Amino acid sequence: MKNSLNRPFGMILALSLAAGLCLAADDPNGSGANGGGAPKDNTVKQAVSSSVRPSEKPVPRIWIGLTGSYTPLKLIKANNSGNITDQNGDVYTATSAQGQFGGGAIVNVRLIRGFGISLGAIYRYTGYDATEDVPANSFGDTFEDIERTRVKLIDFPVMVRYSGRKFNVSKHTFYELGGVLRDGISVKTGTYAVDALYNETGTGSTFGTNYKRKVYGAVAGAGLIARDDFGIIVSPEVRYTRWMDDTFSSPIVSGLLNSNKNQLEITVSFGF
Repeated sequence: MKNSLNRPFGMILALSLAAGLCLAADDPNGSGANGGGAPKDNTVKQAVSSSVRPSEKPVPRIWIGLTGSYTPLKLIKANNSGNITDQNGDVYTATSAQGQFGGGAIVNVRLIRGFGISLGAIYRYTGYDATEDVPANSFGDTFEDIERTRVKLIDFPVMVRYSGRKFNVSKHTFYELGGVLRDGISVKTGTYAVDALYNETGTGSTFGTNYKRKVYGAVAGAGLIARDDFGIIVSPEVRYTRWMDDTFSSPIVSGLLNSNKNQLEITVSFGF
């Protein structure tokens, strides 16, 4: 009788122990050494991985900065080949002066859905020297007429900037499209007559060069933008501008000089 009662009690005890072991093995938050240490190890790993991840400060919604600009193509196309002559045998040549480097300021305002407005002002100083070589007359005299012009220009680009995620290759890239006004705030022209030894002999004649103070253009560009740990924004960019008119042109001496209507521009902006 005693053995018959102990047999089912032993079976129940064995089943209970087996069920307890299975539940303990399946419990991820168990009180054992391995179970209790698992969540703590994961927390440590996450904390370490987040602490070594490089931080990156976002670009503010409104930022201002300074811009440096370089144009590989000269602003004025001048013919210095000496192949322009008139009916009297006078030879005309011209050379462009400076203007490929410039600098100014920039303002950017981010609006909605990755779109913003970019405003700028870039100062340039350029000009040209045009020369008329007059052949020797009956007395054997030769001389040159020189027209020297220098102008201060300011470009005012106004562009819509897109830096959203859609159709963008990176979170650091942006695209721009808009218009630009070029204003010649100051122009100075002088004419000189020199002899064969380049001694100034008086006031020379003008070449009939046209000057237009304000011209407009269409501009498109693409670039990169990022902000370092010190809060300084760095933004290199490449722009193309198509000017609708000429700042300078020479209708009387055809082909002597005129403004370059195609402008490729490389800029680097630093802001905060």
